[in-house]
Amino acid sequence: MADVQITVLSDMIPVDRYDDDDNGLKCPIATQKADVNEDNRRQAVATAGYRDPAGSGAFRVSNICGNCKAYDQTKDMLKCIGDDSRQLGYCQLLKFVCRSCNTCNKWVEGGPITAKVQQSYPDNL
Repeated sequence: MADVQITVLSDMIPVDRYDDDDNGLKCPIATQKADVNEDNRRQAVATAGYRDPAGSGAFRVSNICGNCKAYDQTKDMLKCIGDDSRQLGYCQLLKFVCRSCNTCNKWVEGGPITAKVQQSYPDNL
């Protein structure tokens, strides 16, 4: 019988569901299924204001996804996304592939995640 461990994070952050990509790498489902990613992106727009920061008085242009604490650009994640340009990353908070130049209302200083050691959720995320 398989053991299942469920983790509830302090801010009710949903836990990623993983799937194997074409090369056997474990990847978040949103990086493998365009419809799941698009649904999560729409949710990010609706609930967190995911957007291009240009012209937005609420954020400085420097507060972009590419330097957010939840923005995952580890080697494995970039392989899951299939983007060599480094213009995309995976938002660990909102569970979708996002552009490094965009922002949202959940932006947190201190990123991006670039090493596996950083992948655990910090208390203040």
